[in-house]
Amino acid sequence: MSKGKKRLLILFVLVSASLALMSYQHNHNKRAFSFFDAVISYPYYALNEFTANADITIRRLRSAFEENKLLRKEVSQLLLEKQQYREIILENERLKALLPFKEEEPRFVTAARVIARGSDRLLNIVILDKGGKSGIEKGMAVITPQGLVGKVYSVQDSFSDVLLLKDPNFSVAVRLQNSRHEGVLSGAGHDYCMLKYVPPEETVAKGEVVITSGFDGMFPEGLPVGVVSKVKKEGIEFFQYIEVQPFQSSAKLEDVIVLKRVLPNS
Repeated sequence: MSKGKKRLLILFVLVSASLALMSYQHNHNKRAFSFFDAVISYPYYALNEFTANADITIRRLRSAFEENKLLRKEVSQLLLEKQQYREIILENERLKALLPFKEEEPRFVTAARVIARGSDRLLNIVILDKGGKSGIEKGMAVITPQGLVGKVYSVQDSFSDVLLLKDPNFSVAVRLQNSRHEGVLSGAGHDYCMLKYVPPEETVAKGEVVITSGFDGMFPEGLPVGVVSKVKKEGIEFFQYIEVQPFQSSAKLEDVIVLKRVLPNS
C-alpha cells in the first residue's frame, strides 16, 4: 500500500473514531441530563399532585361539612316541631280535663291560662290571661281538676291575679273528709299549708283528705284541697299542729278554672 493511501486510511479511522466518540458523549450527556431533569422535577410534580389531591379533599370535606350542617339544622327543626306537637297534645289533654267542669259545674265562670308569676315578693301570685271581660271577679275560687289553687286577688279587664294557696295571707274554711272535723287552712309560705284550730282531743289521721267546707262564704263546698301529711299533738296547748300537702302543686300550674262565689246553702 502506498504511503498516500495509508494516510487516507488513518485519517478515515480517526474521523470515524471522533464521530463515534462525539455521538457517545452526546447520548451519555442526554441521558445524564434526562436523569438530572427527572430528579429535579420530581418534587415539583409530587407537590403538584399532593396539592391537587389536597384541594379535592378540602372540597369534599367542605361539602361534607355543609351537608352535615344542613342535616343538623333539619334535625333541630324536626325536634322543635316534635316538641311543639307534644305541647299541643298535652294542652289538648288538659283542656279535655276541664270540659266536664264547664258542662257540669253550675258555678263555672271561665277557664284561663297562667301566663306569668307575680313580681311581688311579699305575695305568692300567678297571673291569668283573662279578667273582668270574661266575668272574673275578685274573691272567686280558682281550681284545677286536681284541687284548689287559690282565689282571685285583683282583676283588670284582660287579666287577673290569683293569690295562691301557699301564701301566708291565704285562708279557707275546710273539713276533714272522713272525720268531718272542721278548721281553717292557711298558707305557710312553703309547699305545704297549715290546718288550724283542730283541738288536741280530735283524731286526725295522716293521709286524710281535706276539702272545703263552704262556711267562709267564698269557696264552694266540697272542693278537694289536699291531704294531711304531718300531725303533731305533743308539746301543744290549744290546737294540733297539722300540715297539709295540696293536691295541686303551684309550681305546675298551666290551665285553671274560675268559679263563682256562693253563700253557704245557696
